[in-house]
Amino acid sequence: MISRRNMLATLPALLVPALARGQRQHLVAGVWSGAVTDAGAVIKVLSRAPDVPVTLRVTSPTGQADEQILLTDRDGVAGFALSGLRARTRYRYTVSTPGEAPIDGGFRTFADGPSSFRVIFGSCARTGSASPVFTAMRQLDPDLFVHMGDLHYENIAVNEVGRFRRAYHEVLSSPTQSALFRSAPMAYTWDDHDYGPNDSDRRSPSRPAALEAYRRFVPHYPRPEHAGVFQAFTVGRVRFVMTDARSARSPRSAPRAERTMLGAAQRAWLVEELEAAGSAPLVVWVNTVPWITKRDESTREGWAPYDDERRHLADTIGRLGLTDRLVMLSGDAHMLAIDDGTNSQYSTLPNAPRRGFVVAHAAPMDQRTTTKGGPYSHPEIASNGQYGVMDVTDEGGRVTVRLQGMRGAKPLPRMRLEWTL
Repeated sequence: MISRRNMLATLPALLVPALARGQRQHLVAGVWSGAVTDAGAVIKVLSRAPDVPVTLRVTSPTGQADEQILLTDRDGVAGFALSGLRARTRYRYTVSTPGEAPIDGGFRTFADGPSSFRVIFGSCARTGSASPVFTAMRQLDPDLFVHMGDLHYENIAVNEVGRFRRAYHEVLSSPTQSALFRSAPMAYTWDDHDYGPNDSDRRSPSRPAALEAYRRFVPHYPRPEHAGVFQAFTVGRVRFVMTDARSARSPRSAPRAERTMLGAAQRAWLVEELEAAGSAPLVVWVNTVPWITKRDESTREGWAPYDDERRHLADTIGRLGLTDRLVMLSGDAHMLAIDDGTNSQYSTLPNAPRRGFVVAHAAPMDQRTTTKGGPYSHPEIASNGQYGVMDVTDEGGRVTVRLQGMRGAKPLPRMRLEWTL
């Protein structure tokens, strides 16, 4: 943090404009928030230059304001960690840099205990897409945006953090995406195109740079350094676990007994998280790739080539009694689809329930369409501008969950599922 006097002393160094196509670019490429809890949040400002003084002013509903000033680091990032916030409170903020108009944003802290909330979830958009779908998502006033991968399609195959930096800048510079990211906090895990080349796994040459870039540029919950982007957090009484299906994945050509989607460390972490979530009324597992592949178990897609690990995890979920209290959110496949548990059970336990957990796919926000996996109780809808909404109503006793598939601002009637726990 720096004083105003020191900030003013740095201004002459900022007088050299950044040029693009002969016009001056905005100094700030974008702003996004994440790692929200009942008492804190992280806001990251991505600038196009180092040593830029950035002023963050956060205002509560009562009008009380707190101001911080940071210099951007060598990557042009100013990361503000907020603490001491009030639970279930809407905060507004402005980000200011010398010579430019302030940038507005906001977020709502989570409740500490039973609460109702809205999550939007989706994946897959062209790099820097300015699609109106992001405006439709923002207008739903979500408490959280769960991004399930393919934030960009740069397919980076070289070990250069700068390449990822440019990709994040291009995404955050989109006017429609930027407005969404500044209105709701993000919980983001990658898939292949934003982690490395198409269909990439742990052998990706860009793996070290991808992990380092995520650490530097993305507001995220605590995660193991250099071990992946898997993380967990709680909203009210609901536990979220987000897995990383790329950076520890073994190639499909590995011997069957050695194949893994998650890697040993992440798999052990996931099992520990599921065990610790035993008292939660609802567990949300963000798993980016198709879980259900019963339509063709010989496919190369999704979890089919990693069926031993899938069965182990399904047995764990069954053993812990979480089957009817777990919902999986997935992307990758450019479609909407919901399974109510009819097809998702892969447990081989003698006492395993016949039905599995609920699975919801939501994509593409802005990409061509594809279908993968299945079958699903609510069959695939393949179109552009698609995402999902999850509304949780928790009054302290019963918990009601409603999933709704969306195309733009339009709810799709046959892509809806509601149940009460």
